[in-house]
Amino acid sequence: MTLKKDILIPRPSHLNLAIGLALGTLSLTSPVMAADGGQQNGNQTETVSVYASRMDAQKANRAVAVSTVSQEEIEKRQGSNVTDLIRHLPNVSVLGGGRDAAQSVTIRGLSSENGRVVQLVDGARQNFSVGHRSSLFIDPELLRSVEVVRGPSSTLWGSGALGGVFAQNTKSASDFLSGDQAVGGYLKQGFHSNNNASRTSGAVFGRTETVDWLVQSYYHDSDDNQLGNGKTLSYSADREKGGFAKVRYTPSLDHQWTFTARQGELDDMSPSNPSVKEPSGSYPLVYRETRDQSLSVAYDYSPASHWVDINSQLYFNNTEMKEHRVAPQERDNNETQTIGFSITNTSNIKNIDLITGLDLYRDSYETKRDDSSAPGERPAGQDANAESIGAFGQINIPVFDQIRWQAGVRFDSYKGEDNRPTSLDSESRDHAWSPSTALTWNATERLALTASYREAFRAPSLEEMYASGTHFVVPMGPTKLINRFIPNPDLKPEHSANKELAITYQFTPTSYFDNAYVDARLFRNDVDDFIDMNVDFMGGTTTRENVKDAKLEGIELSLHHQLGGFTNNLSYSQTEGKNKNDGSYLDNIPAHKFVAETDYALATLPVSVGGRVSHYADQNDTNDANTYDGYTLWDVYASYSPNGAWDGVKFDLAIDNLTDEQYTQAWAQVASPGRDIKFNVRYQF
Repeated sequence: MTLKKDILIPRPSHLNLAIGLALGTLSLTSPVMAADGGQQNGNQTETVSVYASRMDAQKANRAVAVSTVSQEEIEKRQGSNVTDLIRHLPNVSVLGGGRDAAQSVTIRGLSSENGRVVQLVDGARQNFSVGHRSSLFIDPELLRSVEVVRGPSSTLWGSGALGGVFAQNTKSASDFLSGDQAVGGYLKQGFHSNNNASRTSGAVFGRTETVDWLVQSYYHDSDDNQLGNGKTLSYSADREKGGFAKVRYTPSLDHQWTFTARQGELDDMSPSNPSVKEPSGSYPLVYRETRDQSLSVAYDYSPASHWVDINSQLYFNNTEMKEHRVAPQERDNNETQTIGFSITNTSNIKNIDLITGLDLYRDSYETKRDDSSAPGERPAGQDANAESIGAFGQINIPVFDQIRWQAGVRFDSYKGEDNRPTSLDSESRDHAWSPSTALTWNATERLALTASYREAFRAPSLEEMYASGTHFVVPMGPTKLINRFIPNPDLKPEHSANKELAITYQFTPTSYFDNAYVDARLFRNDVDDFIDMNVDFMGGTTTRENVKDAKLEGIELSLHHQLGGFTNNLSYSQTEGKNKNDGSYLDNIPAHKFVAETDYALATLPVSVGGRVSHYADQNDTNDANTYDGYTLWDVYASYSPNGAWDGVKFDLAIDNLTDEQYTQAWAQVASPGRDIKFNVRYQF
């Protein structure tokens, strides 16, 4: 497939309005910086006693499982999508199949596609959600790290954190500059063999005593993906471009301002549901243009006080997805705007940590559906708003010398409103409490045991409450069977209660390892009032309803080993899910997964090499005849940074799916790509 090469005409943007709102608000209030989690501590048994962000607070007391993908690993993976960076993590999987336009992140069996995972970029919520379409728009080249919280986390993050949190953190000038270097830049060119992808990026950056700044841009173009059986996955090509700017102003040690702007454009052509194999009458071919924009203003205040460490942020997101249905010549539009404000304060008094905060955000959701080829046979356009305000607190205190207790609670109040004049039930209001508690016993200097209980909730989405119009049409001889959406603004929120046991052991260094630890977790997550789509085929209606209670159980085992230049990691994870009402299996539960990885950095040369093997078991826990075969993937990578005349140049080589395995992920209809040889050259000056 070849994408249209027409020059896109810029459209009016809401960014100027957002800038004005941001500056006006910040002149009147104390702004907020979002959670910007640090790297995970290599010593797994060390208690985190001071933290400056919500992500760090999640790690405190080891009550929550948090995985971090560093910038070094991001560069090794050379991912075309952020999902390439995290699919190896325990109980983290990717749904949707081989097209990037369909992919979503699943944590412990709960997916970001339906809002059961909170997605953040630099602490700002990314709330765009349209059925079967991906909401992962940020390019990996912009990222400094990715952090994944596994398990319910609404105490700190509010609605949507039933499965966990997926946080993406962007780069700044300090990630490139070293020593007394004041200004610099880089150019990078990459090539991926599987889909003939060309990936170009570059940046300039600099700093003074009080200001550091970064301006970055990228352009990618790819053909269709090639599968392991030699066939082509039709309509999987895309074209992507964008830019990013960050300015950080630090007038004193106590104060810091961060201004961030990001814009991305993604064009692709695929079935209207990109997770199906081919276009059809039900899922026609569409040319899709996605425009994602974000602005944020953050302020940190960290005086020499144990009581005050304030992070605050005001942010604005606008995501617009235009779809041109090629055969019927119809044009649809989906647009979500989010404006949000958050503020947190961290106190540390006599080894007691307390984090408190406030979140406010407002979503505006508008869709337009063109039914000119068949009047009355498309979903109706929507115009709805959602508002949420949440206040939270979490404390981490020593009970005895070897025992620490963590407890928290959050209260959220939210409202949904249908703005269409035809709406009969125009407003829905509700609230939710999200408590959590954890107790950690440091039995020895090396052994720690943690028991935790956490609740979470997800408010119904605007689409779930207010969808109307035609769902689908089935020809039946001379007549048609028309199935229509019935709005349900009375949907109850989904609630989850997670019980978890964790054991962490840090080995004493010996001649066999410099650093080694093992982490084992056992969890059960009970989710009540699951929102599902109830399709009454003969009755001609489709309604979202709270139809089932679910049980998700699983284990996670991780082993880390480091000796000299060698680093080794092993993990095994599984999740099993059932409907508690009738014992049937839940859909979209990932297969059991085993991952082994080794990396070696040469002491005498600026070279590192590594490899990873990932084995996915058969997935037979389904309610019908469809089962999914297991498969094994082999990936290798190497980096080389020569010195002397080549100083500043870096070569990265990675080969994904080395054996050209033909495979389809569990629950996917579309196979994933075969072997992909990826080569990048970067020159930094």
